[in-house]
Amino acid sequence: MNSELLQINNLTKQYRAFEGIFKGSSTIIKAVDNISLSVTKGRSLGIVGESGSGKTTLAKIVTGIIKQDVGEVLYKGRDIHALGKDYAEYRRNVQMVFQDPYLSLNPKLTIFSSMKDAIIKYSGKQDVRKTCENYLSMVGLDSEYLDRYPHEFSGGQRQRLSIARALSLNPEIIVADEPVSSLDVSVQSQILNLMKKLKLENNLTFILISHDLAVVSFLCDDILVMNKGQAVEYGTAQEVLENPKQEYTKRLIAASKGE
Repeated sequence: MNSELLQINNLTKQYRAFEGIFKGSSTIIKAVDNISLSVTKGRSLGIVGESGSGKTTLAKIVTGIIKQDVGEVLYKGRDIHALGKDYAEYRRNVQMVFQDPYLSLNPKLTIFSSMKDAIIKYSGKQDVRKTCENYLSMVGLDSEYLDRYPHEFSGGQRQRLSIARALSLNPEIIVADEPVSSLDVSVQSQILNLMKKLKLENNLTFILISHDLAVVSFLCDDILVMNKGQAVEYGTAQEVLENPKQEYTKRLIAASKGE
């Protein structure tokens, strides 16, 4: 039986948007508006919506990059902002893979240098290089790549490297924010197949952020549809895709089918 990893309760995050050339007036925008959901171990969640729907803001709150204004994020029943010395362990267990693989790796560091410090910090493993080689193998890359720099790789290879770096901390959850949107179509399928393989073989939980329902439906068990910061629909992938209740969801499904 799956155990609950995350519980998100009444999450709200708002920003002040300034208007006019002298920024004399402003408008409050709710990027995330009273969102509640749960994530269980081994069961992946897709968060889908158009640009500006609030899905990336929600992902950043979950990973601790930014803090919500209202509500709470519970990790195994504990508020992540009240974990104290255990907060570092939460950050290890919830890793993020960003949209742009060209920005997610330090261009001045070899791949080995990018991976080794976090492995030493969180696991204290002695044979760090062997550990890095194992994780590169998991994402289908040769161990010789460890001594190369990011500019020597294609976009798809960089995204595989980003996933390997996230995996190297042995997290429970990987939050992937539009991980294939900047890649060629043929490479997109390779990365998605890799993520599905890792999910099935390692019981890994993904939170996948995307504007494309077709991408989300391939990997995810549950789907949250967002529009203008609000939850439009939330349920199992089968429920949302086969019996959408809202017109917004129906439009996203039609767009994913090219209709």
